[in-house]
Amino acid sequence: MATVAVEPLGPPEPVGDLLSLYEDAAIQLRVMANLWEFWDGVKSSTLGFSGIRMLNARPR
Repeated sequence: MATVAVEPLGPPEPVGDLLSLYEDAAIQLRVMANLWEFWDGVKSSTLGFSGIRMLNARPR
């Protein structure tokens, strides 16, 4: 998160098929109907985490 105002480097550019790019980069993508079970596991783990985006998750 920026603590001062920042200027974009330029206009947005299309990146193409994101799923193919993820596959090529060996990035694991999980599609979940409900994040709360996953989130409970994260909170009880030793991982560092931030839950700021959980405000957008569907209610339990």
